[in-house]
Amino acid sequence: MNDNQESAEEWMAISDLMSGLMLIFLLIAISFMYQVQKDKDKIVLEKQHLEKVIKENKLYKSKLEQISKEFASVESSLNEAFLDEFSQEELEKWNVEILKDNTIRFKSPNILFKQGKSDLSMVFNYVLEEFFPRYIKVLTDKNFINHIEEIRIEGHTSSHWNDSKRDSYKKNLKLSQERARNVLNFVINRSEVISKFDWLTSVFRANGLSSSQLIYDDNRKEDIDASRRVEFRVMTKSREALRKLEQLRLDMKDR
Repeated sequence: MNDNQESAEEWMAISDLMSGLMLIFLLIAISFMYQVQKDKDKIVLEKQHLEKVIKENKLYKSKLEQISKEFASVESSLNEAFLDEFSQEELEKWNVEILKDNTIRFKSPNILFKQGKSDLSMVFNYVLEEFFPRYIKVLTDKNFINHIEEIRIEGHTSSHWNDSKRDSYKKNLKLSQERARNVLNFVINRSEVISKFDWLTSVFRANGLSSSQLIYDDNRKEDIDASRRVEFRVMTKSREALRKLEQLRLDMKDR
C-alpha cells in the first residue's frame, strides 16, 4: 500500500468519525429541541389551567356574593314577617321561640306530648290550630313562596331512656319520627290550609331526629326539657344554593 492509499483511508476514517459525531450532535440537538418544546407546551397548559382556575374562582365568588345577598334578604324579610304575624304575647303563651334562622321552636315538652308517647296533647292541638294557618299564610306570601325549598317538621328528643345508648337512640328515633308525622298529619288536614294542599305536599316533610341535636345549658350539660321539642324549619332555595356552592368550592379545592 503506497502513501496515497494510506492517506486516503485515514481521511475516510476521519470522515466516518466526523459523520458519526455529527449524527450524535444532531440527535442531541433534536432531543434538546423536543424537550424544550415539551416544556413549552407544559408551561402553556399550566398557564391555561391557571387561567381557567382564576376564571372559575371569579365566577364562584360572583355567584356566592349574589346568592349570599339574596339569601340574607329573604331570611331577614321572612324573620320580620314572622315577628309581625305572631305577637310576643302569643309566643310566650305558646312557649314558642322564633330563631334567627326562621326556625319556629315549640319548647314546652309537657304540653306537646306525654312522656314517651307520640299522640298530640289537646293543648298542642289548640296551639297548632292557632299557629299553622298563619304560618302558612306568611310562607305563601308572594314575597316568599317562590323562595321556599322545603318546610320541615322536626321531632327532637333528649338522650334519656332507660336502656343502652344504642337502643335509646333507636327508640328515641322511632318516637321522634312518630311525633313529627303526627304533627304533619294534624296540620295538613286543617280546613284553613286545604287550598294550599298541593303546594304543601310538594314542600312539606316530617323528620324524626332522635337525640342527634341536643340542647345544652351554660355548663355544657344536656338540657333535657329543652331537647324535647318540635321545630318547624324553613329551607329556602338560597340556602340550598349556598350548600351547592360550598360543595363546588370543595370540588375546586381538590383539583
